[in-house]
Amino acid sequence: MSKITVRVNLDFEELKKAVSELSDDEKEALFFELNPAWGKALQRMEQEALKNLREGRTLPLKSSNTKYRLKIP
Repeated sequence: MSKITVRVNLDFEELKKAVSELSDDEKEALFFELNPAWGKALQRMEQEALKNLREGRTLPLKSSNTKYRLKIP
């Protein structure tokens, strides 16, 4: 993939408006692009949750549209 450099001259309010028009997936991608430490932290949390699941230290909880797991100490 080739890289392209684009310069845009926006004030903060214009930038907020442009970001507000992004899809949720695009906002999420932008967030993690600008905050890579958060992406790494989320990845570590996910790995820990999967480890707990494999070791049987979680209980499934259900909500209207997502399964949550409760960690058992």
